[in-house]
Amino acid sequence: MISLKSQKEFSSYSHKAFSPGSATLFFVPNKEQNLLKKGSKGVSICVETGITTKIEHSDSMDVRFNGIPIDNSIQEEVANMLKFTGRIFSYSDLPPSSGFGLSAGAALTTCAAIMGSDAISGQIYEIAHKIELQRGTGLGDVQSQMTGGFHVRLKGGSFPYSVTEKILEEPTELLILPFKKKIPTGEVIKSPSSLEDILKNGKIAFKAFMKKPTLKNAFIIGRKFALDSNLVSPRAEKILDDLSGEFASVSLIGESIIALYDDESLEILRKYGDPIKTKISSTGLSLD
Repeated sequence: MISLKSQKEFSSYSHKAFSPGSATLFFVPNKEQNLLKKGSKGVSICVETGITTKIEHSDSMDVRFNGIPIDNSIQEEVANMLKFTGRIFSYSDLPPSSGFGLSAGAALTTCAAIMGSDAISGQIYEIAHKIELQRGTGLGDVQSQMTGGFHVRLKGGSFPYSVTEKILEEPTELLILPFKKKIPTGEVIKSPSSLEDILKNGKIAFKAFMKKPTLKNAFIIGRKFALDSNLVSPRAEKILDDLSGEFASVSLIGESIIALYDDESLEILRKYGDPIKTKISSTGLSLD
């Protein structure tokens, strides 16, 4: 379990928290009914491009993402649970619903910012995990973003049931090309046919990765898993075809591309949009 950075006393009424973005390469959902035990094992890469949330007390609720007011937000749900009223402003270079765990990151950063120096990482973990599952926005992003870096989720769920192991890597540059996904994560997870493919292919992918737990192998296995599980859109498949000689895959569940940085990958991705150059994050959730 991580320890959050200390900051000013809660009475200052202004706090800020950061969560890295999370790119899941492959996963295996579990069948637990208990929300604290429910989740997925798998492999993810957390990136330095993530989400920052700042809060300030006021007499009315005002929730915004990149300056735009939003309704029915996960931030407000966290705030209501913590009996907080005020301004909650979240910012990210990534678009929402792009497969990089912004919903989980928004829940985590809102909770951490509201609790401030009183924050207990296990409590934040539990609150964000429960809300994410209830809203159907993911199965493992909270777990990944609490840890950060390149890691394997050996056992899915929330504190104290989850087991996550960070895999040591030198500072590594990445490219991400985000696209807003067309099908919500919850719909894919609830589809019996999709879930059957994900479970079968996920178990194969997990076993293959554990035999050779390297970053490059994670990309190779992740791409095969996504294609075999029909989780790659026509647009993403075309981009991956162009990146056939590169270490690249999709960030699940979505059609955004994540790849190891090199000049060739950069030129290919520029044909389809504006790729973001980033790095593997060194930490998970943190308070500023």
